[in-house]
Amino acid sequence: MYIQTRMAQYAEELWELLKKDNTFVYMCGLKGMEKGIDDIMVSLAARDGIDWTEYKRQLKKAEQWNVEVY
Repeated sequence: MYIQTRMAQYAEELWELLKKDNTFVYMCGLKGMEKGIDDIMVSLAARDGIDWTEYKRQLKKAEQWNVEVY
């Protein structure tokens, strides 16, 4: 089971949580997982007319999106 699979399974709930100021995401793992996560998030953000790259930048700036890959 990959994190991308779980995130896709709970995509709607995850997206609703990410729009809240009190949600913080911490992920750590192999570098390859980040692309799969971004792919899911791009499609979710697009549904609301949001550019995921910019939104992720804002989340990172607010320390709400934290990813450590190796």
